[in-house]
Amino acid sequence: MPKTPADIATDRNALKSGETALLGTVTRPDTRIALVRHPSGRISRLSLGDRLDGNTVTAIGDGELHLTRNGKTTTLSLPKG
Repeated sequence: MPKTPADIATDRNALKSGETALLGTVTRPDTRIALVRHPSGRISRLSLGDRLDGNTVTAIGDGELHLTRNGKTTTLSLPKG
């Protein structure tokens, strides 16, 4: 049986400590937002064009955040449950 979002949110091992992690996305026709946890534990709300650790937010999709730096794109995805 798949885990619910509440199960994942309270699972101590769902997100690796000390790494940048995608916590959630909001995708509407007029809004695209990503919530990201930094290695320090701080949480940021990011939109298209924002910067994260020297990368630029180039796309936000359902459960995905695309970051570009020097022409190379990295994708952060929500943890799988």
